[in-house]
Amino acid sequence: MPSSAAKPSLTFFHSDDCERQAVAPIAEEAERRGYSVRFSLDLSERVEIGVYCQHACRPNADLSVIMLHDLAQRHDIWPAFWDHEPWDAFDIGLVPGEAWVQRWKSQAGQLGAAPRLGVFEIGWPKADLIYRSREQFHAQAEELRRSLGLIHPQTVLYAPSWENDGKQDDFVQSLVDLPVNLLLKQAPWSEAYPWVLENIRKMDERHRGIAGNVHIVDRGVSIMYCIGVSDLLVSDESSVLIEASLHGVPSLSVTDWLIPDRQPPRPVCVPFENVQKTTRSALRESVEKLLADPVLARSEALGLRDHHFSHFGQSSKLAMDLIEAAWAKSPLPFAPLQTPPAVLDQMLYRQAERYLINDDISGATSILARLIAKDSDCWQAFNDMGGICFNLRDIEGALTLLKRAVEKEGRPGLAMRNLAATQLSAGLWDDALLSYARLLHELPDDQQSRENLAGLLAGEFDLSQTACEEMLKVLCSGER
Repeated sequence: MPSSAAKPSLTFFHSDDCERQAVAPIAEEAERRGYSVRFSLDLSERVEIGVYCQHACRPNADLSVIMLHDLAQRHDIWPAFWDHEPWDAFDIGLVPGEAWVQRWKSQAGQLGAAPRLGVFEIGWPKADLIYRSREQFHAQAEELRRSLGLIHPQTVLYAPSWENDGKQDDFVQSLVDLPVNLLLKQAPWSEAYPWVLENIRKMDERHRGIAGNVHIVDRGVSIMYCIGVSDLLVSDESSVLIEASLHGVPSLSVTDWLIPDRQPPRPVCVPFENVQKTTRSALRESVEKLLADPVLARSEALGLRDHHFSHFGQSSKLAMDLIEAAWAKSPLPFAPLQTPPAVLDQMLYRQAERYLINDDISGATSILARLIAKDSDCWQAFNDMGGICFNLRDIEGALTLLKRAVEKEGRPGLAMRNLAATQLSAGLWDDALLSYARLLHELPDDQQSRENLAGLLAGEFDLSQTACEEMLKVLCSGER
């Protein structure tokens, strides 16, 4: 750990209050350790240590950290997140739990998914508010309950990603006469979205004082405390649907609410397991059903929690442990996520591809041979080496490698097409006939396979009766 005199300053970048809330727990941990901490809206500012959480941003720091500001960030493009929001310009990447770990592992071979020191699973810093001191969190949540004057035992929380098209009014009108408290909690939108703020103002004006069980919560209050006094959360597609699970609170998405982040507005997208779905017309019925069986609803919420979060109450500490070690160039306190072997093989194969594009057969062969020697699941390595053997007139070697490529590809495709062409060239008429039949069965619109199969049948080739019968079985099979 750096001495007090040598400690650098940490700058936490944010463009709105939502992003500030995402990074604030790490800032608090840094202050507890004696660091100078500041927040900045200027993402281009040069700093010593910078913590970022924005969409597709680039760092300007001696040591840079990138994390999510939203658990559902760019869920419209999952799992190809890092193609659109690359992290490779950063030193450290942080992910919150198993769901994002698996998402990263599926994309780990992409250049944009590789920060200099790696990607680390540290949990969700915002969850520290709940888990660092359960007693303190409970006391503050109860204070919110008292300040709102909640009159019913059960509470339903409304927290949308966007306020548009009267969503809040849908919620209130559907549930206002139930014996439950209704909390209306909008996100702390910045002034850069005046039309959203105007929608919120109109809705709050309509619902302020409408009934004794309807309560408008200040937008600056942390959503965590609102969740802490609730029994159910209703939203469109906001990541609060996941965050609710941190307190064992079930969530409900209204799927025919629209999202106005494009024109025309798009449907809700909720690719999360254990989040219940409903419609505007069925909202009341769905709420009553979930509130009637709180044990089951809580069990499902905890399953959602354990899939998305880890290191409860320790996330900010782990983040600062990493930052301190990286700044001091000391051994890191724990290892980054490991790239799966299959992804590593694909990365190695792409190097071979580049050699082939540049006509460097020797360089490509060296890499492909390594993959083949370890019997990699990368079928392309066997396919490409088979092609090289064919070009070198090593037909036997080509056939052996291409057959292996076909096995590893799984379903007839490029490897099968290359095998069929090699069999045809080698005068293996029966084998070529069956290969083209399998291709045509899998890809009935493959004109080249259709023409080659027809040519074999129409030409003066010595085809066996057995091969012709087998071809008919393949083409007439109902399975692919």
